[in-house]
Amino acid sequence: MSVHMWYCDSCKAETGHEVREQGHHDPAVRAKATPPADTHSDSTECTCTACANVQWVDPVDIFHLDVHDFGD
Repeated sequence: MSVHMWYCDSCKAETGHEVREQGHHDPAVRAKATPPADTHSDSTECTCTACANVQWVDPVDIFHLDVHDFGD
């Protein structure tokens, strides 16, 4: 599991999100929740460290800091 800074849609804070992958071989990194039915199989579970809101995102987007870190 890793933590990335992210803008949370729920608590509106720029805060840490625990990032987990759906199919990861390591239980510590594997997603804890079941994604919504319309979620792509490559989507990653991001859990806000402030309010525990879960967002499912494209893993490529996690590293696009200019787009996602500041809620733009």
